[in-house]
Amino acid sequence: MAVAQRYQDELSGIKKNIENAHEYFSNNYKIYNDFKKFVFATTISQEDEAVLQALNKPQIEFNVLESYVSRLRGEFSKAAPEIEVSSESNRNQGSDYVDVVEDHIRYLEDDFRKEGDAYQVYSDQLSGGYSVMKVYTDYSHYKSFDQDIFLSRVFDPVLCGFDPMAKEVHKGDGNFCYEVYPMRKDEFKERYPNVDITNIKFKRNSSSFSWAYRNMKEDILLLVDYYEKKKKRLKIVQLSDRQVMTDEDYKKFVEEWNMSGNIEQVPQVIDERWTCDERIDRYILIEDQVIHHEKTNYRYLPLVFVDGNSVKFRETINSDVKQMVRPYIYQAKDAQRLKNLAGQSLANELENMVQHKWKVAKEGIPPGYEDAYINNQLPTVMIYNATHPDNPDQQLPAPQEVSRIPTPPEVTNTFTLVDQLIQNILGSYDAALGINDNQLSGIAVVEAATQSNAASMPYIVSYMHALNQVAKILVDLIPKYYVTPRSIPTLSKDGKRGYRLINQPGQPTLEYDENALKVKVEAGLNFTVQKSKALRQITALMQASPMFAQFINQKGLPILLDNMEIRGIDDLKEQTSQFMQMIEQQQAQAAQQQSQAAQQPNPLVMRAENERMKLQLNEAQNHVDNQLKAAELQLEKEKLDTEQEKILSNLHIDHADNMIKAAKVDAERTRTAVDLASKAAGSVNK
Repeated sequence: MAVAQRYQDELSGIKKNIENAHEYFSNNYKIYNDFKKFVFATTISQEDEAVLQALNKPQIEFNVLESYVSRLRGEFSKAAPEIEVSSESNRNQGSDYVDVVEDHIRYLEDDFRKEGDAYQVYSDQLSGGYSVMKVYTDYSHYKSFDQDIFLSRVFDPVLCGFDPMAKEVHKGDGNFCYEVYPMRKDEFKERYPNVDITNIKFKRNSSSFSWAYRNMKEDILLLVDYYEKKKKRLKIVQLSDRQVMTDEDYKKFVEEWNMSGNIEQVPQVIDERWTCDERIDRYILIEDQVIHHEKTNYRYLPLVFVDGNSVKFRETINSDVKQMVRPYIYQAKDAQRLKNLAGQSLANELENMVQHKWKVAKEGIPPGYEDAYINNQLPTVMIYNATHPDNPDQQLPAPQEVSRIPTPPEVTNTFTLVDQLIQNILGSYDAALGINDNQLSGIAVVEAATQSNAASMPYIVSYMHALNQVAKILVDLIPKYYVTPRSIPTLSKDGKRGYRLINQPGQPTLEYDENALKVKVEAGLNFTVQKSKALRQITALMQASPMFAQFINQKGLPILLDNMEIRGIDDLKEQTSQFMQMIEQQQAQAAQQQSQAAQQPNPLVMRAENERMKLQLNEAQNHVDNQLKAAELQLEKEKLDTEQEKILSNLHIDHADNMIKAAKVDAERTRTAVDLASKAAGSVNK
């Protein structure tokens, strides 16, 4: 009761929002239910059934619209959107955290498809005009403290509502949204034993939104899971290093900077402004009280509106804008009713068709020949009395064959031509293909089917708008709930499932800013018809270009298999991947063996090489020998020259010695002569 009293003032405003949103969308709720019933249950309304009973016509129907819806649903079941996550800045983040976020979102979307929720959402769009997705968090399992993020379709789109002022296709720009849960009174008491519901009256009221009612003998309460945006005005600052944070965070940042002992100057504020931050509050309420409230860390409304092909209009210039959802078969409803009417009229003609064959006077049938007129299947001769048995003068008319009145051609023509009318309305011409096999090829069938898919693209576009909003919500929630060291499931672009460790040393850290990542989701090109077209184009290119064919056979085989729709294609892809790895290993081994073989010479080549080397060695040896001989000759010549010079030198020396000796002799002779002359002169003087 404390929670109820605390939020009693807000309760009236919340209830008013819910009731106004329900009233605004009430006509669309009716369209959703009526067309769901019209497509999948019966195309005969209660009014039509009453008219058929009054006219005594057969209550039969010829539903051809479901086949158009089922064909589009079948094609959608094989479609996978393309998801791309990009980062505005990788500051303070690991190099591959963006890839982890992208692969995890791809895993969540793939799990959403494999659980059948995506198929149901698209079915809602086609048959009901809209659907609703929900993003929520919950514990991994009952013994876990880690929360995971989940994506699902809501229990019933009719039990959801959005702010009528929302302008975006996904209605995420509205101020509130809600989902209603019907719950039995006994179950509610077990789940919320402390909530007093004695003041709730279980009866239908005159308002458009009943908070509690009695269904058969059970009392039903409506619980509302209500989400509302709460806006907070705050100041943000931009620092000199381009960081942006709130003013309060900057004060804490400065304090931590100074306490850390940094000698550098703290980044200064270069700009500031006021902004508005939005967060989501969640309320769970019943008719007279709020039984739960929490301030979530969601930034976006968790319910996402998935539009079909709705339009907004004003009934008058001064009236409010209204939104009207339109299923895929919205414009073909009356054509389907016309086909039912033509078929019922045709069946009525068959049912009331005259069975007798002959018109004959009673007196004209001879006794014992009645069977000939009654059992017309037995071959016999028609015998009759030409005159009255009691009055031979009275002529009797001859038996006459009863002519049947043919069914009006307008009935049969209408029954047949309505199919073409429905195809024209829906823009789907596939059913008319193949009537003239001599003029239509398989290529023409594929091209026409592609054009037929284009007629339903507004529903794909709306689905992609909603899926982009879902991806934006997921990007915002991932860093808020994946904060501990753990592993999360991933799905890579090539379709491989796995797990990635996060928030651990050496692993990506998902503590990024909520505005750091941008996500984009686009429709994939793997519809069945588009795959057939792509396969045909690849085959044509392979035939036109041998080089392209070689490339596909060696590297592009996975692409070729992606565009094929055969039984066991997943196993074939996996085996092909293993086969290609084996081929690459064999090629690598062959190249290595070839290299080793090239390093080991052939004996014949080796012998020839040896002979060549031997000749080269002999030639080199001869050259060396010749050089040695030349050197020896040069040495001999130098030796002879030296000896000759020595001989000449000796001759010069001997000649010099002889000259010296001759000079000595001459000197001796001269001295002797002088001595003799002196002695002779002395003797004379004496």
